[in-house]
Amino acid sequence: MIEILDDLNFYPEIKTVLAVDSSSVFEEKELKPVSVGNYEVAPWGTRNDLPDQILELMRKSDVMSTNVEFNRNVSFGLGPKVVRLIKNDIGKVVDYVELSEGKEWEFFERNDLSMFFLEQLTDLCHFSNAFAEMIPEAKKSEIYSLRHKEAAFSRWSMMDAKGNINFHYYSSKWADSPSASDVVASKVIDEFNAYNDVVKKMALKKERMIFPVYMPSPGRPYYSRPSWYSLFESGWYDHSVAIPALKKAIMQNNLGVKFIIYISPKYFEDIFQKESIPATDVKARKKRIDEEKTKFNDFLTGAVNANKSVMAFKELVMSGSSTKEEKWIEIEPIKNDLNGGEYITDVETAANTICYAMGVHPSLIGATPGKGSSGVSGTDKRELFLIKQSLMKPVVDRALRPINIIRQVNKWAKDVTVIIPEYIFTTLDQNKTGKQESTTNKA
Repeated sequence: MIEILDDLNFYPEIKTVLAVDSSSVFEEKELKPVSVGNYEVAPWGTRNDLPDQILELMRKSDVMSTNVEFNRNVSFGLGPKVVRLIKNDIGKVVDYVELSEGKEWEFFERNDLSMFFLEQLTDLCHFSNAFAEMIPEAKKSEIYSLRHKEAAFSRWSMMDAKGNINFHYYSSKWADSPSASDVVASKVIDEFNAYNDVVKKMALKKERMIFPVYMPSPGRPYYSRPSWYSLFESGWYDHSVAIPALKKAIMQNNLGVKFIIYISPKYFEDIFQKESIPATDVKARKKRIDEEKTKFNDFLTGAVNANKSVMAFKELVMSGSSTKEEKWIEIEPIKNDLNGGEYITDVETAANTICYAMGVHPSLIGATPGKGSSGVSGTDKRELFLIKQSLMKPVVDRALRPINIIRQVNKWAKDVTVIIPEYIFTTLDQNKTGKQESTTNKA
């Protein structure tokens, strides 16, 4: 057996590849709560480590990994800025001024909101779930800290009788059956009455509060699921990662075999006789055979041995009424019929299917796979990018939601907010740099 990938193996004896379907990680029927001490945890996946399994699968797909990163970066735009909005006489926002002082700016800097948004968007683009932790100051009158909590380490409690999720459990050991001491429990903020719930919890001296940030997913009461996970269940993911891995295995285990060396037993018997190695000394004979194999390997590898020849014995052996040649050594080169262009169409189809499912046009992130693929014009790319920015606005809106709550709780000035400007690519006759900013995304 030759291991190609974790779930892909080649059996040379029967010339068969055996693959394990990646969709098995989504078998979530009738999942039961996971008990950790007194905590009743809603499992995320069959083994309660679905995020880790997704990350492990994505690690093997260059197209999928790049698409997720692209979606995250498009959502991030030019990064968050804390600004004072400028309005005209009828109350319409016409411009903004970026702040560099004041309590709002101090909150922004203290919590490194640029990194916070980047982390939240990363989890939203990977899992459609993100978790924002709000920590009150000592006097319990304002939110002092805003922290990102890793989705891979986050789990919800089971719903109560009213259908509410009251606790968030945090641990890096879900796959290793953690004990209660490995879990940090926090109260969950009511997303539909967030301001009042945060004020109430601060009055009750709750130290940590978790706000749920997620993209809606039909029929998923606990953890949302990105629509592009269908790639795992449809088989396109398996197809896309199997092709390069299989081709690599063919090259390593077929193209890499350049020669077969046939050695007659008489060759070694001649050596044993000349070196006085008796038939009873099995270990000595085996060692001598291994040494000779190493010599052949060294002889056939490396540029320094190119164009050299080998001298070998042969003898005439009676065969019926005639004779035939018996070579003591025969080196046979392996003819390789692969020309390097195999599976190009399969690779292209799989890559384009992944890009389609993940909402990324291949021309926006690089060359489209395949010889016959053609690029699009600059105008088309600009329009495709603007469309992509618009489609990512719901993700940006959800990531900004915790800030909107904090603005109310901490009583920021009404004209102060956090925005995420975007590049708007235009033509050179309108702007000599070819780009300008927008201010449409704000908390």
